[in-house]
Amino acid sequence: MIFLKKTFIFLFALVLVHLYLAQPIFGQTASPVETPIFEESLPEPSAEVVLPPQPEYHRARVTRVLSETRLAESETALYTQELEVQRLDTNEAITLIVGSEFQPLNQNQLLKKGTQVIIARQEVAPNRFEYVLADIYRLPSLIWLAVGLFLLVIVVARLQGLFAILGMGISFVVLITFILPQILSGQNPVVISIIGCSIVAAITVYLSHGVRRESHIALFSMLLSLLAVGVLSFLTVKAAQLVGLGSEEAYFLQFGPTTRLNLQGLFLGGIMLGTLGVLDDICLAQVSVVTQLKEAKPNIEFSELYRRSLAVGKDHVASLVNTLVLAYAGSSLPLFLLFTMNDTQPAWVALNSEIIAEEVVRTITGSIGLVLAVPLTTIAASYFVARKKVTPSRT
Repeated sequence: MIFLKKTFIFLFALVLVHLYLAQPIFGQTASPVETPIFEESLPEPSAEVVLPPQPEYHRARVTRVLSETRLAESETALYTQELEVQRLDTNEAITLIVGSEFQPLNQNQLLKKGTQVIIARQEVAPNRFEYVLADIYRLPSLIWLAVGLFLLVIVVARLQGLFAILGMGISFVVLITFILPQILSGQNPVVISIIGCSIVAAITVYLSHGVRRESHIALFSMLLSLLAVGVLSFLTVKAAQLVGLGSEEAYFLQFGPTTRLNLQGLFLGGIMLGTLGVLDDICLAQVSVVTQLKEAKPNIEFSELYRRSLAVGKDHVASLVNTLVLAYAGSSLPLFLLFTMNDTQPAWVALNSEIIAEEVVRTITGSIGLVLAVPLTTIAASYFVARKKVTPSRT
């Protein structure tokens, strides 16, 4: 029965996602230039820009290292290499020069015989092509890592783990085929992120934990906490006058077809998406604590149930806030290194920069959402669970 119920939920989720993805969320597709970052309009290009032909990408394997030269003037070990690689689809032998005086290779970047790489075939002149090294071919390692994770989840959590993996897959489908296209079409990133987060939260909670009272309470608490994070982030971003240009990726979105993309809204949507994953854990954990306390002491009053459950949640909050801070700090470790090495600006000027300010806002607002989720979930779960009537035991 549980399997059939979860299967029904899974199929219903697919239908729901399909309905959302079938057409734009507001009934019409807006142009990407309808959401300006600033009020003033940018000049339109006077002539059509002719883009160069796109390169062709192929897999290859290093067959020989022809030469390896260390740059004499460098203080550290920096190199250039001449390689012979073989295209895997045509067996064509190609000679590549990797590294240069301006972009040398360090010790860890040196390529060895047998390494699989990605090469790009690009046109440098009419009917004249050349190959360049694009990247290392890493997909096999990533695939094996993902397979290991899936197997471990299924072995430990069994059927529930399988549905959790399906929920994760649907989350990526919603992100790639709904949230991103709607934002690129000119829709408000905050509204789209809220709708996308709601869909993802409902699918993951019900697929992973089934349709039961605890799941309803957890989902309600997640959405309420997410709304609080969104409102707080919006007010903070407006007060600090952040425009969403705190990363290199956001900077490049100013050019090309995404010129008028609302980067401020995109930043706010990213905060909510990043907070959602941790809210799932903390909300469901608090609901489980309340339920277990009720089962252990059926006659417990609402006030005592709330107080005892909140005491457990406080320990959970301390660890999760630290986890969120370390997660953001770890992803921005190069940025912190540059900050500590900066001798040209006072510390307060560097802290005031948008790059640092965005990370601070992202971390603090996400942490506030986690802290709010504990009392919100606890009070909601305690209210509904405490109302459950206790059936006296018969002797």
